Amino acid sequence: MIWIALALTAVVGRALVPACPSFLLAFPVGAAAVSLQLLLYNLAHVPWSRWTVVGPWVLLAAYQVWRGRLHWEAPKPAVPGWVEWPPLVFAAVVLFAWVPYERLMPLNEWDAIMLWMFKGKAFYLDGSVAPYLGRAQEFLGNAAYPLLVPLYATFLYIWMGEPADQAAKLLSPCFFASLLAGFYYLVRRWSSRAVAVTFTAMLLGVHMLNFVAFHYAGYADTTVAVAVLMGAGFLYAWYREGEFRDFGLAMGFGAIGAWTKNEGLFFLIGLGALAGLRLLWKRVGDWRYWVALIGLPALAVVPWSLARSLYGIKRPGQLSGEILQTNVTSYWPALRALVEHAFAPEVFNLVFPLCLVAVVLHRRAGLDGKFLVAPILVIWQALGVTWVYVTGPVNLQWMIGSSLDRVLSQIAPLALLGGALVFGAYDGAAEAMKPVVKSKKSKRVKGLS
Repeated sequence: MIWIALALTAVVGRALVPACPSFLLAFPVGAAAVSLQLLLYNLAHVPWSRWTVVGPWVLLAAYQVWRGRLHWEAPKPAVPGWVEWPPLVFAAVVLFAWVPYERLMPLNEWDAIMLWMFKGKAFYLDGSVAPYLGRAQEFLGNAAYPLLVPLYATFLYIWMGEPADQAAKLLSPCFFASLLAGFYYLVRRWSSRAVAVTFTAMLLGVHMLNFVAFHYAGYADTTVAVAVLMGAGFLYAWYREGEFRDFGLAMGFGAIGAWTKNEGLFFLIGLGALAGLRLLWKRVGDWRYWVALIGLPALAVVPWSLARSLYGIKRPGQLSGEILQTNVTSYWPALRALVEHAFAPEVFNLVFPLCLVAVVLHRRAGLDGKFLVAPILVIWQALGVTWVYVTGPVNLQWMIGSSLDRVLSQIAPLALLGGALVFGAYDGAAEAMKPVVKSKKSKRVKGLS
């Protein structure tokens, strides 16, 4: 049953957004849509059941099939080249090492229980978000956090017919699979298959990403990582190629991030600013772009803001009833801790150093200033992290120790994408030069003879 629910989620995403390149990438779209549907049902006093939730999506999928927009494209098998075998073997070893955690992952992390999965179980047992949110001040679950992950877990419970934690915690590995698929797609779009396979294996080998996806079952960080990676990746694609499809997908994934976690909302602000400034710079008058720029984020922000207002839920930072003050003396310790964690090879391998090298070398690789979209958003998110730390109401050392690695895992895939794009550009330039070198050599030999 759980596998049917997960597959249905991908179908929902693909039916809703046929432009999604694959069903794996459509999975986070479907999860966002179903979770938002549950919230809107509650606001409209529509009861939850398996078929009231799934029924509209079945009709939409049938319509898309009838229109020829929804179909299964079987991957074409291809024998890996000798360069691709080592990263593929490495990826298989890493997966075999981590996949057993899926059966061993108890929901024993405090944040996973209180901030995310407990809410989903409470919503399911109550049949509504109202009882929990109406008494939010009695719990330690920070009710102001967005609800994509809890409500998607609620959907899985609804489908299973019981609060089956062993099934619902599979959402974390599923989002991790979407992360890998999205990363491979973006790198392969502008690079050779060997480069895409190699860097995807490198991403799979980042310890903290695996730790969050498998050991920290129920957290929302992997979901945010997907939104950040794909939002920035599609925005770069739009900067580079100017297709509306990429613009819409960028804003859509940015909205998914905002509906997932507060860090995602901060990312959406930066993403929207870069998108809006370019629209103004290029004097784009096409109404579709402005609808996507304003409408898609509104879908992620407005319903949840309405629900928070309806149930009297205070924003983070208002819970203590005090206005947060910026502690200037905390800036340097917070920034130093961020850099130390980002450049720790045992946690993030060479992800962030490669991003720094990519910024320095992107011009020599033949990439123009549009490439800087990805590094700019990495820096933007890092600045957001430090801002939260120096305005937080609790001990700085405790906040850093309990969250920094997880928060950095949200931007690590985007940082690695920068290195992959630059390496791919170098590789492409080298391949393009090979026929030229041969032709020059042949001409020289002919002249001597």
